[in-house]
Amino acid sequence: MPEGLSPEQAAFWQAFCQSPGAPVDAARRFHSAFGIGSGSDAGAEAVVSGRKTATSALPSEFLPGKPPVAGSLSLLYASGNRPVAIVETVSITPLSLDEMDGDFIRAYGEWEDATAFRQGMLDWYRSVDPGFTPKTKLLAERFRVVWTKG
Repeated sequence: MPEGLSPEQAAFWQAFCQSPGAPVDAARRFHSAFGIGSGSDAGAEAVVSGRKTATSALPSEFLPGKPPVAGSLSLLYASGNRPVAIVETVSITPLSLDEMDGDFIRAYGEWEDATAFRQGMLDWYRSVDPGFTPKTKLLAERFRVVWTKG
């Protein structure tokens, strides 16, 4: 069982592992539990609905050498750390805001256009890292939902 999960999250992960579609190596592929927008219901709904299939993070948000890789499985949670889905990392690429193209911005699914995306990202990341610039490398992740309960 992955460490650091709440009892509800652990039960959700276990149900996934016992489901017919779970890969036999699911336990080995577990990466983390995470929430979109600090674990908001709106962020989780955007992922589950398929409107959001990309995200990003500062490399420092992961333990050294521990960012997800293609094939990693993670538990997505909503408000109250309530588990809602298992997602699989499709790709992860170091990119700056200046390098993120229209396809990635659309997959991010949180802003209406590229200008709003770049400003929203600048505001968010500068709140975490005051030295953040449009040239700062982020880990740009593409993912897909592989399981929801029910």
